[in-house]
Amino acid sequence: MPQKKKILIVDDEKQLVSLVSLHMKMSGYEVLSAGDGEEALAISKEEKPDLIILDLMLPKMDGWEVCKRLRTESKIGGIPVIMLTARSEAGDKLKGFECGADDYVTKPFSPRELVARVKRVLARAEKGPLILKRYSVGDVDIDLEDFTVKVKDKEIHLTEKERAILKVLVSRPGEPLTREQLLDAAWSDKDNIEYGNIDVHIRHLREKIEKDPENPKIIKTVKGVGYICEVSDHA
Repeated sequence: MPQKKKILIVDDEKQLVSLVSLHMKMSGYEVLSAGDGEEALAISKEEKPDLIILDLMLPKMDGWEVCKRLRTESKIGGIPVIMLTARSEAGDKLKGFECGADDYVTKPFSPRELVARVKRVLARAEKGPLILKRYSVGDVDIDLEDFTVKVKDKEIHLTEKERAILKVLVSRPGEPLTREQLLDAAWSDKDNIEYGNIDVHIRHLREKIEKDPENPKIIKTVKGVGYICEVSDHA
């Protein structure tokens, strides 16, 4: 019998931990829990969980700092992290991805959706990480350290939404992302935003970075799913 995957739930809300734990156990996972950031790091080092569900607003050390410190540890730095938080501002989501989060779920949330995201992130992690420091294809060069975008060596201006969408796509190369995932990354309240907004911003992005926006080589459409950033050359 294959060994169960271990999920570490980090949150100081005991009721939420109980709810998430129940659904994770029902889905066949072993569950660990921590009530603050320091405990989360200690358990991560000792137990080496397969995935961490991490709240942002924690006692002693917030989730951003936990994620950043986790990524500096050689033995546990590759553990996937799903941030689970009541903070829904676009800037908070971007900060989460910049700290190394693999996904971001806002409260209130559907436990079934969270389980689905856990499965998806674990499946992606099993394929092995693809870490890019620079993304380049044709005349387009994107430095992922400071996220500057250049076309023919000339830096181009992106709006906040365009930047957020492109950053998520490029940071997860070769992975089809749904419009909902892109909304999560770029907007603070997706309930008041139509999915068509993503298509508009994608069109504007293509006009800025694609040599032929009608036949894109960087941001491609995945029919029935959303969009994908294809990997060409990287260093």
